[in-house]
Amino acid sequence: MSKAIREQIVRVSKLMYERSMANAFEGNVSMRDGNSIYITPSRICKGFLNEDMIVKTDMNGNVLEGMYKPSSEIKLHIAAYRKREDIWSVVHAHPPYATAFAVANKPIETKGYAEMIMLFGKVPVSEYGTPTTDEIYRGMEECLVDYDVILLANHGIVAVGRDCFDAFYKMEAAETMAKTLILAKILGGEKEIPDDKLKVLDELREKFENQKL
Repeated sequence: MSKAIREQIVRVSKLMYERSMANAFEGNVSMRDGNSIYITPSRICKGFLNEDMIVKTDMNGNVLEGMYKPSSEIKLHIAAYRKREDIWSVVHAHPPYATAFAVANKPIETKGYAEMIMLFGKVPVSEYGTPTTDEIYRGMEECLVDYDVILLANHGIVAVGRDCFDAFYKMEAAETMAKTLILAKILGGEKEIPDDKLKVLDELREKFENQKL
């Protein structure tokens, strides 16, 4: 299991780097295994990780295995795991379009993009917290009650899931949708879907969410 977890973290980290969702100094990926956390190391480019570089810690962030320091954002990951028992992976990055919304302190939401409404409803913005400190996760914890993808004000985006790929796919979807909404604004703004049709999309999202349970 340990080997599979390490492989998954490395694969997702490289995808994140290759798809310009994190530069050489950004981003972190973790996965929980019981009361242990496997997480990317601090200040190592995600595009050049290997399985031996992944750090194993306990639920307090104490290193159990590994030659490197765990990500400086480990407090963010621990807070997510403690908040919800169904979270098994946390991915944090700074993809440019979604991060633009975070820097502007604007949620990703729309009345004109059907897939965005069906998949997310919206991606909220948590209150600002200084990176690497306890502040970083306090606003996020409140948002995690209802959302799997959250913008961190003036910082970036975090996604949670049942494994690294699940969390990454959610983040990637949010990024492409943020890009589409920004481009739509350049073209003059989105054309809103009629209210009765919006209600149907909301119902479809609730149906999909219930099927995950």
